[in-house]
Amino acid sequence: MPIGISLIVLGGLLPGFLVGLFAFRVKSRWCPRCGGSTDALHRAVRR
Repeated sequence: MPIGISLIVLGGLLPGFLVGLFAFRVKSRWCPRCGGSTDALHRAVRR
């Protein structure tokens, strides 16, 4: 009985995890060269 419940729970969590993993988009918030924030750069581009 506990094994069946565990399989049901994992069967529901795994698809949700995979959907979230594939839907996640990484934004570049840090400069790869200096490590500074790129937030000010994005604000300047929007104007």
